Amino acid sequence: MERVADLHTHTRHSDGLYDPRDLVDRAVAAGISILCISDHDNLAASREMVAFARAAGILLISGTELSCQHDGVDVHVLAYGVDVDDPELETRLSSFRRTRDTRGEMMVDRLRELGYPVSIDRVREIAGNGALGRPHVARALVEMGAVDSLDTAFRKFLGDGRPAFVDKQRFRIDEVVELVHNAGGITSVAHPSVYRDHRRIVNELIEAGIDGIETRHPDVDEPQRDYYEKLARDRGLFTTGGSDDHGNGGPKTIGQILVPESQIAKLLDRIDA
Repeated sequence: MERVADLHTHTRHSDGLYDPRDLVDRAVAAGISILCISDHDNLAASREMVAFARAAGILLISGTELSCQHDGVDVHVLAYGVDVDDPELETRLSSFRRTRDTRGEMMVDRLRELGYPVSIDRVREIAGNGALGRPHVARALVEMGAVDSLDTAFRKFLGDGRPAFVDKQRFRIDEVVELVHNAGGITSVAHPSVYRDHRRIVNELIEAGIDGIETRHPDVDEPQRDYYEKLARDRGLFTTGGSDDHGNGGPKTIGQILVPESQIAKLLDRIDA
């Protein structure tokens, strides 16, 4: 029986709800044999979980998800197979995590100015080991009864252009490509169909040196998946896929997207997995 993979998941080291061990246990329960924990700007789970995942029968691929900007569009790039101890990469990721912390504090300050006394200490507790992000602030708003759901928190306060929104630092695409390649890894554009004018954007990312496309994702419907798989074949790119699990349930739940090992065989060979 062919093994299956999930190459896009998150833990409490960024904006997921689960500890890395819990995520690995859930992957085992879902029948997954190849896993990447792609926390935002953070490789801690990739360092911590290698032995635990191996003992559980899972091949763990190192990875992270990076926020980039291209032509005014916020684009996410997945990095796979990087050296988790690469000093240049870790220096840049640490800088981004510090910036995320400052951004989280600024959002809390804006909410307090709006009359919503969110506790920065509680937001930090919710974030745990992860850098502060909008989901953590949103959960604090739900806890205090200011909103009834995370979606409402984003629509009312934290979404782009809303009263408590604070923009974030982003990589340039060429910077990410160089950084990841120097650390021995490859890049893949995450959930390609969610971006404005995405077909043009993705083609321009390919020209900038992106190595692959995440063709299997809950936000990529079947017609777009077919389009991007053909584009990847025509351009000689890797294809990747994953659930984008954050522990919130719904379609973005581990086990909902199962990528056959045969689809990522060339990727695994490239990163010597």
